[in-house]
Amino acid sequence: MTIEEIAQKLDGPFAMIAADGALALAELDLAADASVLDVGTGAGSFAIFLAARGFDVLTGEPATDTTHYAGKDWAANAEKAGVADRIRFEAFDASRMPFETGRFDAIFFFGVLHHIDESVRGAVFREVQRTLKDGGAVVFFEPRRETLEKLWTTDPGHPEAADPSAYLPDAAFAETRLQGAMMDIFIYRKAG
Repeated sequence: MTIEEIAQKLDGPFAMIAADGALALAELDLAADASVLDVGTGAGSFAIFLAARGFDVLTGEPATDTTHYAGKDWAANAEKAGVADRIRFEAFDASRMPFETGRFDAIFFFGVLHHIDESVRGAVFREVQRTLKDGGAVVFFEPRRETLEKLWTTDPGHPEAADPSAYLPDAAFAETRLQGAMMDIFIYRKAG
């Protein structure tokens, strides 16, 4: 199924999520067998996008997350999109990831960092650094002002966007910034 066909089957902003995701993937040029992690499953839109692009995706969020965006029926959406066999869910906390060192080629946080308590964002970045392969990349998608203004109409308490560069553990990452349709995209490549 194409991205356009999936967008027709799924409710919500899937087409815009996919457009912003495509910008990041074009920059990364990942191998087809890349090991990828999607942090913050929600309704599964970003994991579905990655799976539709041919990746086997590990996705997850904390089992204790009871916020508005967590605990959605991502599996039903993945079934509708025809990619359920390419996505595996595992509950985890991004500040204490249960994954081995150097496991992932790419880690994606689509609209997630600004929902993580500011006091643990540094720990999240250290875990990203630990679990990324040398030469791997982490991509943070943070909402643009226009996106936030739309979100605030239905979710007035939605937090402001975060700047991931404020939480870099050291200079081991090279940064690239892109502007998407709904998100600012921050790509950090791990030296290697």
